[in-house]
Amino acid sequence: MDEAQAVASRGHSSELAAIIRGMSVALLGSVLGGGLGFVFGVVMARMLDQHDFGLMVLAVNLLSVGATVTIAGADYAAIRHVAAARTPGAKRGAMVAPIQLAIRLNIGLAIVVAIFAEPISRDLLGQPDFTKVLRAAALTLPLTVLAQMFSACLSGLEHARGELVRKVVEQGGRIAFAVLVLWLGFGVVGATLSMAAAAAVAAVAVGYTLYRCLPRGGKTEKSSPRAVFAFAWPQAIGNFANQIWAVAILVILSRSSDARTVALFGAAFAVSQLPLLVYNAFVYRFSPAIARLWDRGENEALDQLLRSVTRWVAMFALPLYAVAIALPGPLLQIYGSNYRAAALAVTLMTIATLLNALAGPVENGLKMTGFVKLEMATNVVSTVLIVGVAAVLTPRYGLTGAAVSVLLYTIVRNVAKTYLLYRRVHMTALSVSLLRPVLAATVASILVVVINQYTSLGSSLLGTAALGTLLVVSYAFILLRVVGISSVDRRTLRLAFRPVGLSDSIVS
Repeated sequence: MDEAQAVASRGHSSELAAIIRGMSVALLGSVLGGGLGFVFGVVMARMLDQHDFGLMVLAVNLLSVGATVTIAGADYAAIRHVAAARTPGAKRGAMVAPIQLAIRLNIGLAIVVAIFAEPISRDLLGQPDFTKVLRAAALTLPLTVLAQMFSACLSGLEHARGELVRKVVEQGGRIAFAVLVLWLGFGVVGATLSMAAAAAVAAVAVGYTLYRCLPRGGKTEKSSPRAVFAFAWPQAIGNFANQIWAVAILVILSRSSDARTVALFGAAFAVSQLPLLVYNAFVYRFSPAIARLWDRGENEALDQLLRSVTRWVAMFALPLYAVAIALPGPLLQIYGSNYRAAALAVTLMTIATLLNALAGPVENGLKMTGFVKLEMATNVVSTVLIVGVAAVLTPRYGLTGAAVSVLLYTIVRNVAKTYLLYRRVHMTALSVSLLRPVLAATVASILVVVINQYTSLGSSLLGTAALGTLLVVSYAFILLRVVGISSVDRRTLRLAFRPVGLSDSIVS
């Protein structure tokens, strides 16, 4: 290796180490926030009857969809423009237009939903009891989006702490407030309203964190609202398409079955999403680096970093996916014995999230390099195809049909985006090195499945925890001692957790 290559290699390791350090903060937020969100679902499942929990599942999912739609790509517009800005004043100014755009849109949607809550609940969802719950969810929408926008601005500054604060405060607040209002006897409507209180507290907490991290000096140079809109509107359509398929599956499932089946779907979906905590933490921290490197024309470094980040996502996240795929029934016991019927759905939907992680952050690669219209078109086409498939599979096969639809959507969307990123940006997230963690996870999963088959450990939560721990430990041993990781990855890991000597220009 010549001197230039050595310098490039050290720079790559330092950049990747900075992303891993930032990821560790974002992952802490994801784990705590996602874990608290999971606990919130479990607590609601145990404090509400299955019918009311089904209504709560609808409320939480529709709130998530509404937030994604009304944020309209403004969060990634903020990340991209703030990261690319060169001066403190420009960075501050790049935050203004995206926040204004998102707030106006989500307040408008919240008002429309509150007005038409009754016909939406009765005629669209087939759940007339959902009207008051839906209005309570609409009140939550503007507050939770405001917290998300503040967090996106922090991410653009390459600070990961915004997601930590937002997720911990909001999800922790949901649990505390919901338990209180249910104890006072306000029911599922009160529990939904408590999410608004939690979102308000989160918005204040993240807003204060952003204020403390704002770069000082110079005159604030506001970015053009037109430039923000040009970036955001394809994202708005793409996000809508990316979310409407999930709503469509819920609607089809709700109309063709009952609230109990919706509750089973909600529990299975929540379990399958837990491993995404690692993926989301990496991607959220990596996104501003994509924008920065692309803006500076460092395409070769970005290509190498994209593959490295995908490999590290796989190494960290695969044992979590393996636990959900190998032990779906035992994991569902946390909701209660009535939820084990969703085991197959957990397996299918976890395979979907696993394939999404192995494909890498191709979606964010298209966004942060400016190819937002291609990302939008892929989401739209994938949604049209899969909603048609779900309309056939879900009424016929119920919960399993809905889960298969989720899996097919993930495959279609990621294959298309991987191809487009390679054709237009000449980059790929895929590499042969992904086979190492996949092999380690497969062997560890087979070991645990066999043990579960011939023992009664999976019949209790404590035994399930023991099996899960065994799988993770076995995976780590096989990966590190049998399969092995490269010397570059070992050096990166040392840099990530012993950052002395890193360039001050790399923000963690």
